[in-house]
Amino acid sequence: MTDQAFVDVLTDLLKRAEVAHLAYQEEHGPTEWPQFYATHMTRALGDSYREEDVLDALLSAASAHGIHEAQNGGVRDEEWPAWYAEHMAYRLSRQFYLDQAFDEEF
Repeated sequence: MTDQAFVDVLTDLLKRAEVAHLAYQEEHGPTEWPQFYATHMTRALGDSYREEDVLDALLSAASAHGIHEAQNGGVRDEEWPAWYAEHMAYRLSRQFYLDQAFDEEF
């Protein structure tokens, strides 16, 4: 179970990162969106999360979401920020790290 307040924060940050990324690309040209989003989000989250962890969660969400969209006929999911946020909230949670440690022990 993820904290809904954290999911809401991530959803908002993803939307803001998208706007910032589009504006940046308009002025500077194409960039790698995952790294841009991770940097943008990590700055907003402060010292609570490392950029590499946010990037890892973002890439995991992107991969899973690609499968989700393919299973739904390849139609773009306009609610992707909320979908990503839910996935990312779990990946950034303490429970995810405990689950990983438990899996590695056995």
